[in-house]
Amino acid sequence: MKVQICIFLFALILSIGCKKSTNVDVLLDGNYTGVLVITNSVKSVPVTRPISISLKDGKFSITPGVDANLKPSGGKGTYNFKNGIGYFTDEGVWTADFDWNMILNGEYDIRSSGVDLTLRKRFTTKTDLSPATSYATVDYEYILKRSN
Repeated sequence: MKVQICIFLFALILSIGCKKSTNVDVLLDGNYTGVLVITNSVKSVPVTRPISISLKDGKFSITPGVDANLKPSGGKGTYNFKNGIGYFTDEGVWTADFDWNMILNGEYDIRSSGVDLTLRKRFTTKTDLSPATSYATVDYEYILKRSN
């Protein structure tokens, strides 16, 4: 009985250890289409906005989806990638009448399979908040698929 348990555990450990990661450790150049999903902890339904992003040689450009009148209405700039984090710098000049977190700017956690690409905005954690105070959290995530 002990031998069977040892063989089973060995086979289990071997099968777990042999799984290949489906994540690619690079941002592949290309055109991506998908949505920007804005999730608010107070609202039950997230806001989605169709979007297209082009990545090429450390530069990005964004084309809005169906309704080009929504702000931000695009964007372009530079990016680099290191250890699963993307650093985006938008070069646009924007008005102050919308949520600037919707601009592709700052640090993003990146998950990529070579075809699918997810960019999740990173925020610095506030440590000086009173424990008796509750705040809504808002997440910004680009969920994209490579189109070429």
